[in-house]
Amino acid sequence: MQIIDVTLRDGGHVREFNWPFKFAREHYDSLCKIPEIKFIELGYWKQTSKSKNPFYNLDFQKVKKITKGRKLNNVSIMIDYHYCSKKLSDYPKNNQKEIAMIRICSRKEDIPAALCFAEELKKYSKLNVSFNIFNTTNYTSRELLNVCKLVSKYKIDYVYFADTHGDMDLEKVFRKFKFPLSVLSKSGKKVGMHLHDHSGKGYFNYRQLQKFKISKCDSSVRGMGKGFGNLRTEQIIHPKYFNIIGSLIKNNNELLTMPQNIYTLITSKYAISDNYATEAKKRKMKIETFSKLCKKVTGKYKDNFSKKYFTKI
Repeated sequence: MQIIDVTLRDGGHVREFNWPFKFAREHYDSLCKIPEIKFIELGYWKQTSKSKNPFYNLDFQKVKKITKGRKLNNVSIMIDYHYCSKKLSDYPKNNQKEIAMIRICSRKEDIPAALCFAEELKKYSKLNVSFNIFNTTNYTSRELLNVCKLVSKYKIDYVYFADTHGDMDLEKVFRKFKFPLSVLSKSGKKVGMHLHDHSGKGYFNYRQLQKFKISKCDSSVRGMGKGFGNLRTEQIIHPKYFNIIGSLIKNNNELLTMPQNIYTLITSKYAISDNYATEAKKRKMKIETFSKLCKKVTGKYKDNFSKKYFTKI
């Protein structure tokens, strides 16, 4: 399995994108010793809409501060099309040997424009470019197939499907992905999965990836990530590298411990954004009240958080 470790990027949601650089360097150094980890995703690139902290607002100097300028060509960065700069000159090119991949994620309504931008970014940067389709469990089979037919026409390298709400049971829904995957494969795209663990199925779904011959996935140390977290890197690497991950966790136990939000179990049940769980936790809502609220969330608001549902309580 080819792994992209997303601890610093996705786990940034837990640490307000403000990891200590000393830890980030130790994390990077440790994971560079594990061959299965093809890319190490450090954070978001030059975005400030949600945070001005360094791992939401990376630039090349911050990247070199983490990698110590080792030029291993194994850094991945993420941009969210909804928030990112559309100015190509803001992005790195292949005339450096730190950043090897740019990943762009897109909401359903932005996909056509985001794909055009991804292809422009590929042509400009000459780096690996990945297109990440999130909230995939809320796509119908027809929608997913049509999106993949569209994606297949663009000159990008990777396509990742994200189980954003952590509700996926890949054994049950693989039929939905079967034809879209074949379309992408025929177009030469490399395909992977980003597996969340809100409903406790992260590792189970990982085992299904092997079964269905999908050889690329995301994971994070200790499952650090948005909501209830991700598939754990330490669960899927070869056992001979356990000591590396174990030492990293032991040395940084407090940083690598996620506060658990029990409301996320409810949002995963209804396949809705875990931002609803965050709001429920702030309000200290009763579980049964929150469950009734989640049941009422429909349409685009399943993927895009709206406070209007809380005003109806």
